[in-house]
Amino acid sequence: MCYSLITNNFSMKDIKATAGTIRADIIDHAEGEISYIKDIAEHGCIGGNCSGLVYTSDCEEYYNKHADEIDELLEDLAEQFGESYDITANMKRLGQTNLRNFLAWLAYEVNAQEIMRELDPNY
Repeated sequence: MCYSLITNNFSMKDIKATAGTIRADIIDHAEGEISYIKDIAEHGCIGGNCSGLVYTSDCEEYYNKHADEIDELLEDLAEQFGESYDITANMKRLGQTNLRNFLAWLAYEVNAQEIMRELDPNY
């Protein structure tokens, strides 16, 4: 689906974020390009899609910086699905071995998906 910011009357300016949050990082990294956010929302961070989350050391640092926000996200997911998010099973399913890397990517991807839903309620 092609996203036209003009016909949908949405723009990146419509998306609000508190400085220092994962959401703010995504908006900054997008540099006004919805395609960056759409790619992350649909394909995830694997393959170097997420700016600043390519190397394991970067992901671990990102997790450390946003640990409280990531914990809050996991609680929100548990509330949304009615059960806790099974980190171990999902890591195994995706072939991931580094917990902090996995959680940094998960949080970045979920936030990108939330932004896409705000830009297009039919997303």
